[in-house]
Amino acid sequence: MMFVLNNGSSLPPLNLITMATVIEANGPVYNGPGASKPSSPFVLCNLELSQRAAVEKAKKYAMEQSIRSVLLRQTQSQQSLQLNNIKKNQTVALLNRVYVGSIAYDVKEDSLKQVFSPFGPIKSVNLSWDPSTQKHKGFAFLEFEYPEAAQLAIDQMNGTSFGGRQLKVGRPSNLTNAEPVINELVNEHNLHNRIYVAGIHLDLTEDDVSLVFEAFGKIVFCKLQPDPTRPMRHRGFGYIEYESTQSAADAVGSMNQFNLGGQLLRVCKAISPPDGISSASSSNLPPAAAVAAASATAKVLSMETEQVIIDIIASSSS
Repeated sequence: MMFVLNNGSSLPPLNLITMATVIEANGPVYNGPGASKPSSPFVLCNLELSQRAAVEKAKKYAMEQSIRSVLLRQTQSQQSLQLNNIKKNQTVALLNRVYVGSIAYDVKEDSLKQVFSPFGPIKSVNLSWDPSTQKHKGFAFLEFEYPEAAQLAIDQMNGTSFGGRQLKVGRPSNLTNAEPVINELVNEHNLHNRIYVAGIHLDLTEDDVSLVFEAFGKIVFCKLQPDPTRPMRHRGFGYIEYESTQSAADAVGSMNQFNLGGQLLRVCKAISPPDGISSASSSNLPPAAAVAAASATAKVLSMETEQVIIDIIASSSS
């Protein structure tokens, strides 16, 4: 009997189709030729004195190499971390500096400091002096302690009339485009929800400031920079972090130059962490601790390789 498929081809007759035979996997189990060998392939043979000495020498060498390797990795890691911190500090130092031009000749450094201090603490004011005329050259460089203060000064003081002249305030020539640098810091430290607030009245507390700014969203923390010279007092500026980026943006848009307690607030998005960027990491180990840690690591590694060394010597002698 033939079967014809739809495509015209045909199957062979049923009597010519061979059926596969299924064999059940049961019956007695027999031991193979390797069954007489020891059950553990790692049974150690007794080593001769010279072989034991070779093992100890190899262990000592492995330990020394491991310690050198661990110490080298730790040193390289610390050096890389220090270089990154130095780079960050240099970047923040550039962002802290502000160029001020078109300064009236009768304006002194103290007057400049007083005008720009509402944006945040100032490290230095350097007027460029002409020794031949004993007058300054009409421009100066201000260095703030925090980059947010510098950014606010640029945004709000450029074109402002002071001493009868309109000030020209901007970035120094060695940092004409600061936006990519600022964006890198914001992304690296995840500062999208954090804002900087300056011009805070010294009699206001963190709770007072929080009550005002919580109208824009839930606050994660409000930290005013403490004054080391006056216990329980702040320096008039600080940071607020919200749960959402939108809350931070709304607070900046609404509270910048808002009169709170008789003083104008200066508010912008945060650029640097509240505690600043330290030049050295607290995770760096002292030399003695680094050696001890390297030794412990090497000990673990040598214990793992000791068995391999013994097996190699034992196999070579058999």
